[in-house]
Amino acid sequence: MKPAEAFLLSRIDGVLTDRDLSLITGMSHGDTVETLRRLRDLGAITLDGDVAGQPPPRGASDAGRRGSAADPERAMSSGGEPVPPLGRDALHQVESPPLYDPAELDEPVELTPERKRRILDLYYRLEDLSYYALLGVSDQADKKQIKSAYYLLAPEFHPDTYFRKQLGSYKQKIEAIFTRITLAQDTLTSKQRRAEYDGYLEQTHKNRAMAALIEQTPRDIATITTAVDASVRAAFADPRDVAASPGRYSSDRAPTEQAAARPPAAEQVAPAASARAATPASPSHEASSADGGGAPARAAAASAPVAPAPSAKDRRETFARKLTGGLRRAPAGAPSAATAATSVAASPAAPAATTVVVTTPRAPAGFRSPESMRAVESLKARYDAARGEALRNQIARHAEAARVALERNDYAAAANAYRIAASLAPDDVALQKASADAQRLAAATLADGYLKQAHYEAQNGRWFDAALSYAKVCNGRPDDAGAHERVAYATLQTGENTRRAVEFARRAVELVPSSVEYRLTLALAYSAAALAKSANGEFDRAAELAGNDPRLRGLVAQAREQAKRYGKQV
Repeated sequence: MKPAEAFLLSRIDGVLTDRDLSLITGMSHGDTVETLRRLRDLGAITLDGDVAGQPPPRGASDAGRRGSAADPERAMSSGGEPVPPLGRDALHQVESPPLYDPAELDEPVELTPERKRRILDLYYRLEDLSYYALLGVSDQADKKQIKSAYYLLAPEFHPDTYFRKQLGSYKQKIEAIFTRITLAQDTLTSKQRRAEYDGYLEQTHKNRAMAALIEQTPRDIATITTAVDASVRAAFADPRDVAASPGRYSSDRAPTEQAAARPPAAEQVAPAASARAATPASPSHEASSADGGGAPARAAAASAPVAPAPSAKDRRETFARKLTGGLRRAPAGAPSAATAATSVAASPAAPAATTVVVTTPRAPAGFRSPESMRAVESLKARYDAARGEALRNQIARHAEAARVALERNDYAAAANAYRIAASLAPDDVALQKASADAQRLAAATLADGYLKQAHYEAQNGRWFDAALSYAKVCNGRPDDAGAHERVAYATLQTGENTRRAVEFARRAVELVPSSVEYRLTLALAYSAAALAKSANGEFDRAAELAGNDPRLRGLVAQAREQAKRYGKQV
């Protein structure tokens, strides 16, 4: 077994996921999954879906392993959720709860209940389905396959299918579904438009992965800190207190054999010996002993029950008594040592020659001997040193992981690793600076990705998505006036949340007061929000800034006409 495999094995406790193990060990997620596979093949661990005692054959191919249910990449996805199926099944096998209001099913229309559910399910998931999933084809499908899928699906939602039927609110939903199906077919059968759409899907996936990695950092920090504390506590625990856990090697001996192999504890034998010493000797017993009756006594001793192995609680109490100088609080109502000695000495049946009582002066309550204090301080120093060493190892691992991520321009992974390392070393100035720099790079990269995503969405009239994507650009670029103006414009196109449009347009004007375009967007936002006086003021300032520029003056006139369509004469 390689050192990396042994180290990973030592951290498996049956609770941590593959992602948690990757964070704790500092290994990449791919290396962690591959190491888990090798450990599984060695029989050292089992994974979810494996049959106990039946590891996969050693000669199994990678392809076979990937297809098995025990594959870590399937059984332990980093996001914790199975990947939803693509294709037409995505429309029929929806496991998530419905997104629509069940009351919509009660609308009196000329549709069967099954058809209503079908329409509502698909309508409220249109924005979540890719064009490939909507048509039920793979992303490698050719033009002929795409057209066949379209002609199979389109009649179900074609408006002519429902000619002269009372549809109520379902009419608008059916038309929206058919429009999206047609757009999917038109996009995927055009070489240029399909290439643009594939680039958009790839960019969307990258953006989500980066955002998820950055948002995961606080949970990763908590996981690592908990794992460090647990590993240090385990190092200081009595090995007999640690139960065998999944993924760990354990002794082949049976539990009864292990209990028999343990030496008896002194604190359990001592009470039995004291009882025998305090019991007066019987004359008949002495006589039998004198006559050579040792054999029956030995037989009785051999048949006596063996004291059970000490429990974890007993061992902890013994250890606590050692640290506190042998002090132990007597149970309520129990006689003191002096009282017990007096009662034994006063017993008429006890011969004076055979009664030996040793009394130990009791220390004051709460007293600790100097030896116990030094033991406690030494134990605490060892614990702190072990925890500090474990933290330093984690800091070094994640700092190195961040450096490697920066070399391959994976700024999100670098920011995640540096934030973890910096949180574990808050006094390391150099590490804090590196973490801040990596976070700025990740934010800028993510903003660039969202900007590309937003441009595509705006070009295709997906204004709700565009407004959200442009807003995410602003998160990474708080001083980007253009991004703020685009949020306002896209929000106006949706016809909702005009106050939000005013907020972003106002910020754009604050950043670039001399921009005619930004002032016109702000004027339109004011108009949509029924703030006619503010809108007039912005139109006047835009006209003043436009001067004699025919293009800008034309924009001002066009914006005034557009404001009228909002129902506000400006």
